[in-house]
Amino acid sequence: MSGRVVALEGPSAAGKSRTVAALASSLGLTTIPEAYERLRPRPSLTWRTDAELLRLERRLLREETRRFREGRRLVDSGATVLADTGFLGPITYTAGLVDLGLATPSALTGLLAFADELRTDGIWGLPDAVVYLRTPVAERHRRAEGDPGGHPRSLQVRHRRVAAAELRLYRTVVAPEFGHRFSFVSGSGPPERIAARVARLLARPRATGRPPSMERVLHAIGRGEGVP
Repeated sequence: MSGRVVALEGPSAAGKSRTVAALASSLGLTTIPEAYERLRPRPSLTWRTDAELLRLERRLLREETRRFREGRRLVDSGATVLADTGFLGPITYTAGLVDLGLATPSALTGLLAFADELRTDGIWGLPDAVVYLRTPVAERHRRAEGDPGGHPRSLQVRHRRVAAAELRLYRTVVAPEFGHRFSFVSGSGPPERIAARVARLLARPRATGRPPSMERVLHAIGRGEGVP
């Protein structure tokens, strides 16, 4: 299991952070918190204009580059790294907003251009594997209601709507790009039970074949693949 970055993905309140903590405790994995949790001061997740949205997502994307490079350094030292979300979050979330009509296509176009610069500079990329938690909406809602600090009520409806659009992107763009390096796992139940499911996946032999390409993922999203 050593020497790779595995991203635990899923919608808001899917159970990612609790599962990452459980896996760190049970398997001794090195973990990387999600980008928003690392920022100081933490930015507001509300905006009034596309320009404000783009500034927010660019700031988050810069933090994703730091997370990515940290993960690669840890892998070089022989560690198995579990990232609480991968490094695509600002891209997939903005694409979801555009799909729902909550942002204009120009916001996504601007963010994709910035993302491609980071990719070209070699400071941002993809994890080695992705595990996506499929958690029922009702269960996610209960978890969010029980943690208003981590999941503000003012954002819960928007997060749930965007999650459906993001899932389409993961199914039709990200998962095919990763191939056998991408797995869906049930996110139902307590963290220890979810962690056991993920641990069984991590114990399997590593998938081989063509590595995933950030360039192909960005181009597919830019072409509008994965959205109706």
